Amino acid sequence: MKRLAASLLLILLPLALFAADYDIVRADFEVTVTENRQYLIHETLVYDFHTPLHGIVREIPLSGDLSIANIHVGEDFSVSGSGSFASVRIGSEDELVEGVHEYDISYTLDPGRDRNAGYDEVHLDLFSTFDETMDNISFSVAMPKDIDAGKVWVSYGPYGSTERAETHINDGRIVVGKIGSIGPESGITVRIELSDGYFYWSDHSAAAFGAAVVLTLILLIVYVILYRRHGRDENPVIVPTFSAPDGLSPLDIGYLFDSRDETKDYVSMIYYWADGGYLTIEEGDEGHFTLHRIKDLPAGARDYERNLFDAIFRQGDDADLDSLNIYSDLEQNVKPLLLRRYSRGECDLYDAKSRKISCVCVTALVAYAVLMSVAVAVNDLRFGLFAFFVLAMQYVFSSMILWSLNRKLSNRRQYITGTFFIIVITLASLLLINGICTSAGISRGLVRIMSVVIVCGLSVLAALAFSISRRSAYAQEILGRILGYRDFLENVEADKLRTLVREDPQYFYHNLAYAIVLDLGDDWVGKFDGIFTQPASWYAGPADIVSFHIYSSMARRMNRCFVNTVAAPPQSAAGSRFGSTSGSHSGFSGFSGSGAGGGGARGW
Repeated sequence: MKRLAASLLLILLPLALFAADYDIVRADFEVTVTENRQYLIHETLVYDFHTPLHGIVREIPLSGDLSIANIHVGEDFSVSGSGSFASVRIGSEDELVEGVHEYDISYTLDPGRDRNAGYDEVHLDLFSTFDETMDNISFSVAMPKDIDAGKVWVSYGPYGSTERAETHINDGRIVVGKIGSIGPESGITVRIELSDGYFYWSDHSAAAFGAAVVLTLILLIVYVILYRRHGRDENPVIVPTFSAPDGLSPLDIGYLFDSRDETKDYVSMIYYWADGGYLTIEEGDEGHFTLHRIKDLPAGARDYERNLFDAIFRQGDDADLDSLNIYSDLEQNVKPLLLRRYSRGECDLYDAKSRKISCVCVTALVAYAVLMSVAVAVNDLRFGLFAFFVLAMQYVFSSMILWSLNRKLSNRRQYITGTFFIIVITLASLLLINGICTSAGISRGLVRIMSVVIVCGLSVLAALAFSISRRSAYAQEILGRILGYRDFLENVEADKLRTLVREDPQYFYHNLAYAIVLDLGDDWVGKFDGIFTQPASWYAGPADIVSFHIYSSMARRMNRCFVNTVAAPPQSAAGSRFGSTSGSHSGFSGFSGSGAGGGGARGW
């Protein structure tokens, strides 16, 4: 007998250790489904606490588009959680509950628009237990209109269970039933299959379409007027000249030509200083370059030019280009000063008024993208969020291309290329928006047409906004001189060159640096074949110079060296670095779980 008692103790002791602190002795669930597929839920849960606790925490999963609102409890409660669940903590920290206690909870679940093709449905998890049991369960689901009793399934038990609860239909639309009990880690799931269009959805597509078209047309008219008044440049007066404009170094000319400081602009200064007698260039084996300082720059040199020169010869009179790194100097002491000179005062390249108007127009496009996303999201919030992402990407990429074209003296080929990429970006946005419409189950023609209007409108408006940028009087004048000089370098005939060389034997070297920054290096050098073969006094190299093409080749090699060592930033170490589905349209097997809502409650 003692052995039997001991055996029973060994069996019952673990059960006592792992028994739940409470059970649910009664549960009533009342669900009202609205015409637009919202679930108004009222729960009455009667707990039997075996040990004193403060209360319960009702945990409600929120997956996909599911959202919760209007939470009410008949006593003290607080709500917390993240986007994946809501936790409703019920009870007081200052009081403990023991024995039978009733909780009255209500809330609204919104699962979003029904996206099933060919049918609508209600798919709702009422409750899930953890370690506790639940007895005396009753439920009712009131639908807004009549339903087919043969397409109602209520299952219960562990996840995946096919155990069906007995139900009946009141008034043709209210599903009612009872369940004796469910054990730990079990749930109750309701699914009702309905005809397509059972739920009513308010459709504001026509109003949103009209508003989008009207706003787009208004902005187009305003932007065109602003462009015609403040964005169109007059053609500069081109002044033919045989030499570079006075007072401008190759770095100045390179920036004024395309409004960008590029590596070739800095490299050209080496030839410019060499021609002026400030340094010499020595080329060793395998394109190894060493610069030798002869004298300092004159007092009248501009601060950014002097800073560049001093940075190159910081270590002494000899600068090894392979080991030189002046990236920080360029970024801190050269480039900012260069940009400052041509962005303010009498040397400002752009008309101040047109620049302000352009900035306002470009910024307004952000608001336009937001408003248009709201318009397409009027019936589907998720679609609107994706649409805004697509429009934002279109805006960013289009702006980059348009800014580049606007800031450079682009030729016809570059404008055609830029326009091609803008069209590609626009078509990509249209395809993405159309794909999002399809995946979101949006088949309304107005929404798709509205998307076309918005995407195309954004591209056109962006092009107009960036085009409102008139050149200043200074920029007009200096541009005419630069274009006249470039036109001469590009089209000068051999006879004219011979005359210029006879008048100035160093004419080639005086203009070499400028030809490089104006993208004419090879063409310019090629014009001197057969005219003369006098090498530069400032260059020393391993090969005999029999052609002036050696200088264009040297410029390319020095440019690569400058990129790899001088203008490259220092290398840094790289940093280290479940979802449920609803039943198919073919029928419902009675699987417990996988609907909206559900969850359970824990004691605290």
